[in-house]
Amino acid sequence: MTRTQRLRPVVQHTDKKEQRALQEVAQSQAVLDGEQTRLTQLQDYKLEYLQKKKYDIGVFTPIELQEFNRFMQQLDQTIERQLELVALRQQELEHKRQLWTATRIDSKKMHKVVEKLQQQEFVEQERKEQKTLDEFTQRNSRRR
Repeated sequence: MTRTQRLRPVVQHTDKKEQRALQEVAQSQAVLDGEQTRLTQLQDYKLEYLQKKKYDIGVFTPIELQEFNRFMQQLDQTIERQLELVALRQQELEHKRQLWTATRIDSKKMHKVVEKLQQQEFVEQERKEQKTLDEFTQRNSRRR
């Protein structure tokens, strides 16, 4: 068994590890996209609600105005929490990307090692074949 054949399971392991890391990046990106969509929806809802209530401002009773202000504060708090969540998901995504980059580098290194070994094995095989051919030629020339 050649060295490259012995290294094949290690290469497969690093490739699988890289693929898992890439899948985690994709999943993390999907979660971030969902959180950003939710944030946009909340912000749009707030704007729409404010636009709608802008025309009703003169007909508010004091209690309705108090309720409106309370609702807007709650909505602002929800938006603030969503902003924090988006920031957290962005950090998680960046961390997963860094992990993927590291596994990708390891995988590339492993492939380079195997490639060099294959080249060395090829050169060694060529030398052996040339030596065998030379010996054969030398034997034939002695017989004549």
